[in-house]
Amino acid sequence: MRAALRLHTRARLLSHFICSVNKQTKKSELSIKTCSVNVARFQSVATLQGTLGSTFHTTTNSPKVDSVHLDVAFSVGETVKEQYHQSKNHTSSNRVVEDVADGRNVKENALLHHEINLALPDLHEETKRAVIEHLRDIIGVRNREDLLFVEPDDIKPFLTPIQSRRLVQVFRKVESGSSNNPKEPETTCSTTVQVPLQGNSLCSAQASGQLPSTQPNVSNTSWISNFSVPWEKMPTRLSQALASGGMAHPEDRRIMIRTVVEGMRVHCPNPNRAACGEVARAIVSKYPATFADKTAEGEQLGCGYYSLLKQLKTRVEHVNRDNVSSRIRQPRKRSTRENNEGDVAIKRGRSELDSYGCINWQPTTLPEGETTETLETKRQTMSTVFRSAGPQAIETTDVNTYMSLTYIYQRHMLNSWPAPTLCEVQEHWPFLFTKRGLCTHFHTLTDIEVETRLSEALLTKGRRILNFFQSQRLQWNKEIEHLLRESDSAKLNHNQIATAAILLLMKYFQEKEDSIFILADAFSTKMSVEREMTLPITPRVIALGNNFMSASRWMISLEGKVFYEPEQMHDFASTLAVFFASYYVFNLEYQESASITLEMIQRFFVRINPDMGTKCPAKLGTSRKTGRVIKRKVTSISPRITTFLQRLSEFEWRTSN
Repeated sequence: MRAALRLHTRARLLSHFICSVNKQTKKSELSIKTCSVNVARFQSVATLQGTLGSTFHTTTNSPKVDSVHLDVAFSVGETVKEQYHQSKNHTSSNRVVEDVADGRNVKENALLHHEINLALPDLHEETKRAVIEHLRDIIGVRNREDLLFVEPDDIKPFLTPIQSRRLVQVFRKVESGSSNNPKEPETTCSTTVQVPLQGNSLCSAQASGQLPSTQPNVSNTSWISNFSVPWEKMPTRLSQALASGGMAHPEDRRIMIRTVVEGMRVHCPNPNRAACGEVARAIVSKYPATFADKTAEGEQLGCGYYSLLKQLKTRVEHVNRDNVSSRIRQPRKRSTRENNEGDVAIKRGRSELDSYGCINWQPTTLPEGETTETLETKRQTMSTVFRSAGPQAIETTDVNTYMSLTYIYQRHMLNSWPAPTLCEVQEHWPFLFTKRGLCTHFHTLTDIEVETRLSEALLTKGRRILNFFQSQRLQWNKEIEHLLRESDSAKLNHNQIATAAILLLMKYFQEKEDSIFILADAFSTKMSVEREMTLPITPRVIALGNNFMSASRWMISLEGKVFYEPEQMHDFASTLAVFFASYYVFNLEYQESASITLEMIQRFFVRINPDMGTKCPAKLGTSRKTGRVIKRKVTSISPRITTFLQRLSEFEWRTSN
């Protein structure tokens, strides 16, 4: 051991000596650098053999230093892989030093590296470096214009034929794109930035012949700040609707979309989504009564201009479908984190998603005259009352008062992390698992009487949805047609109208019934359901009957257990109120398989319409057509919902006039 320590000390002293010699001259620097690389390589071999504490010698010739003798001891616990990466990083850094010492231009490397990444994003870094050095030192590429003269045969030794052709094609596109119109860079919309509508730019450009930059090039004189909608070209009927504040005719709205996009493309051939969003926002802010997304009650739906933005962007993509020169979308290489995680989103704490749609998610002030000790005493008292009197005690004044006073205490447990299980929550707050207790908590959380609002909305809006589907039978698929025939067979009561409306929406959005509903025998109990069925983790409505339409009793399951029994819910509206409120009270996400229908209930029936955020953050989902797992685009409002609401409004507008 002492011998190993002496050898280690000698190695450190000699390493310091090498560093001092390394600073004297350039030639000694290069010599010692070669020596260091060899040292790292021999260390890897020695570690692989398990010869801890052994030494090796390397001799290097130099005009200034005749020989260098190194005795190097191994580091305990350092693996072959770690030492290999150290030597690899050391070699890479030394190569950069050589480039600078030889007077190489770093911009040439950055230019070539960027263009290779565009064509071959998955190419190995070592191969990229070899291609860059070959193009720079052998072929003689010095600037962007030289890329035009590169041929596939020039890089044949390093790439496959297909890779060579792809790279050369990108070289020629980039060179021709940068030289076609160097004086008007603002017509290229590949780099974008979001800015306020007043006074700044949305469509910036890449300057000709300059290296790409991660910072967008924003010009104060860009087209978006001066763009004006050509209202003089609009149909007379639309102008009258704008003047009177009425709704635009569907045909006039489509003409307006075409006219606006035509005007935008005069300035920018392919406006990006941010530019379309600013134009849509300006139109809606000027004529909100005609173009804004609103519910039947006049409340703003989401940001208020999402449907108009969607139409503008769809039209832009349509007119650019064959235009390859103005495309702005580039393939994105998936990060290592995305490849490793896939669809498994590991939640590491509370986020804005949990407070989505809430106005009192985490109160911070205790009720007047209360302390943590008095709140704990009230909690214990309610637990005692529940064990003696059962869930019916929620109807008493004292329990209601205690539930109201301990709201902050309830949120403290529900919002804690790691999140408690619902069984643990039920043990501490049993009255929260009654219909009245949950709906009262939801009212404090969101300022919405969910049972009252859903009862009214399902009756009125449910009839509107049913009428929408029944009046256009020839447009729907067999599943919708079968459900419509079933609803025609008898006069529908309130429960059946509400159930039919939700089921029709699920079939329209191509979501399976079992992602929300489960059918059980009419005489099933909580124990029999839990024993005979495998209940999912996400919330479900368990309908007791021969089919969903004829069911008259319901239960709610959460985390694979039945928490709300039929005795608490007297109709379908109250069942849906408990089902929907549980997502907000217990900080649950919408299941992806039913996310569109749940968001429709949220925005159309309950009228919770946040501008930003979503209750379904899943990045992967199941294709409604093929059943395959696909990447899912997370948006603040589903485009299928805005499309349906627009079709519903147009249908009612046509039938009422």
